[in-house]
Amino acid sequence: MQTSIKMRISEDLKKEATDVLRDCGLTVSSAVRLFLEQVVHSQGLPFEVKRPSAKMRIALQEADDIEANAKHRYDSMESLLKGLNADEHQEKSTAPKS
Repeated sequence: MQTSIKMRISEDLKKEATDVLRDCGLTVSSAVRLFLEQVVHSQGLPFEVKRPSAKMRIALQEADDIEANAKHRYDSMESLLKGLNADEHQEKSTAPKS
């Protein structure tokens, strides 16, 4: 049985990585599969991970703050849609009449 992985990356990163991988005789899918096989084999990341730069630490903190202060949390698509519809209904009811 096979499964799929979906991820979001910038269009530029995808294009540049695809070009490099093609020159190596790999597709993006085969490179990700190879990476995951190496993670399992090495029981960790197959390369050194260094501490983030000051700029990266600030960005990570900002992301944590955004997540911690998020107004809404949804555990399913259904609850997300209900929340969005409730917000829309509330905005219409509080909008000034023209």
